[in-house]
Amino acid sequence: MLKTFLSVNFGCRVNSAETNQWSQILIDQGYLPTNSNPDLILINTCSITKKGEKESLNKVKNLHQKYPQAKIYVTGCANFEKVKNIPNILIYKNDQKEKILNNLKSSYSPDIKDKFSNTNRFLLKIQSGCTQFCSYCIVPFKRPILWSLKIEDAVTTIKKAVADGYKEIIITGVNIDEYQYNFSNLIKSLLDQTDIKLISFGSIPINCINQDFINLFKKYPNRLSHFIHIPIQSGSDKILKLMNRPYTKKDILNKFGNLSLEIGNLKFGTDIIVGFPTESDQDFQETLNLCQKIGFNKIHVFKYSPRPNTKARIIFENSPKISKEILKIRSQTISQSKLPSHQTPEN
Repeated sequence: MLKTFLSVNFGCRVNSAETNQWSQILIDQGYLPTNSNPDLILINTCSITKKGEKESLNKVKNLHQKYPQAKIYVTGCANFEKVKNIPNILIYKNDQKEKILNNLKSSYSPDIKDKFSNTNRFLLKIQSGCTQFCSYCIVPFKRPILWSLKIEDAVTTIKKAVADGYKEIIITGVNIDEYQYNFSNLIKSLLDQTDIKLISFGSIPINCINQDFINLFKKYPNRLSHFIHIPIQSGSDKILKLMNRPYTKKDILNKFGNLSLEIGNLKFGTDIIVGFPTESDQDFQETLNLCQKIGFNKIHVFKYSPRPNTKARIIFENSPKISKEILKIRSQTISQSKLPSHQTPEN
């Protein structure tokens, strides 16, 4: 009898890449992807914000109600206490999931029928885990184990992806700053040793931007995406320090300045958090000024969300809260500071 499965993904592109890998495992076991009446459901959850976690867990409950006979595999970063006793639910924590997936060396095929494969784009997960412990971020508590894809394995995976018809790869990782085999060397090897037509990037930490990286754009101007997403989170040195971000406003300006000076026609995206505890009007204005000076084509704006066990939540638990009205205004103001939409690259 034909067996079917449904994959549901929340959160980052690392999650998307892992959902694709897990989908491939199911296909290899004889399952076929479907959008209705699945025998098995895979849900990869997110907890980067309180809202994201709530949406993930609500999806688990809703799909169980809709398909009560389906076996549901739940994984990812959410707190599973609220769903673990639901019938037919199987929980795979991140460490369990990655023991299974890392052996696949980030490989999967177009048979999974995800939204990226439909446009001939392949998600290459090169790294997982984070030990940075930014004070607002729950990720190091959810993904503490560091893993990096070896360069030779990345080359083999992309050669197969090219043979499968993929035209573009998207490099992704939890914290690529902690990729252990040298990020620029990886990109160079993929360019030198495979025929992939275009390499693009999900998100690049600012400290990965160095002269070796810039030189690759000069040598391979048509095979590297000219849109780069570099999360900066804030433009205030005070807030950056409280966030435990490993750079200053001066570092940000220097990096973006070098990129713009040495590489033509670059477009930039970033992540900004508004309303971090103690963020004053002056702190916010510094962030706004920095965004306007750099000229981002795309800005993901997040309202600060206190997450369990994080340093910011503990330290600022009794501090005055920034009002919802001010958060809304700051969020809208940052969003409106990006360049006109016709200059914004496609998602």
